[in-house]
Amino acid sequence: MVEKIIAFSALSREIGVGLYRLLLSCTQLCYYNDMIELAQSKIDERAYKNAVLFFIKYCNNQYLHATKLNKLLYYLDFVYYRDHKKPVTGDVYIHQEYGPVPSRIDEILASLRNDGAIDTEAVDYKDGELIRFEFKNPKKLDESVFSADQKKLLKQICDEFGNWPTEKIVAQTHLEAPWFYSKPYEIVDYAYARDIDFFRQ
Repeated sequence: MVEKIIAFSALSREIGVGLYRLLLSCTQLCYYNDMIELAQSKIDERAYKNAVLFFIKYCNNQYLHATKLNKLLYYLDFVYYRDHKKPVTGDVYIHQEYGPVPSRIDEILASLRNDGAIDTEAVDYKDGELIRFEFKNPKKLDESVFSADQKKLLKQICDEFGNWPTEKIVAQTHLEAPWFYSKPYEIVDYAYARDIDFFRQ
């Protein structure tokens, strides 16, 4: 009888922990969805699309694919926020395994493909695949949407990170406060942009 009570108590604890984790996951998901909705209201779609096109045009070497593009956008938004208190694209970034990921990048890439500005190709890589880009229509890139400071930063990012392998730039983002002080699948806080050392005046 005592063994049954102990077993039931242990089972109850496991159920309680499971329910707690489920509730926590639901809470995090609600927070995540709220922040994505907030980003949708603040996003600068023209700047976002042209930033993507800029990187594909000027940083498109053997190292540029979807994961690295996400990191270039991260540096664009977080460094600009550090110096000007606002991001260039207006997107929010999610803490993922391979560093910060902009929440609406898939939507932006799909729109650029539909517009005929770019094409994408999936290529085999290790145990998965990479998404590479082809810049198809140079007329789609409008650099006039950027301020002088934004254009300078775009060029600095390409010059600094253009030849970095993806693994290196991912590892670098893992050392920096925005990713380090956020948890998996949480929104990466722009306030930590102050601790990024690249491209200081």
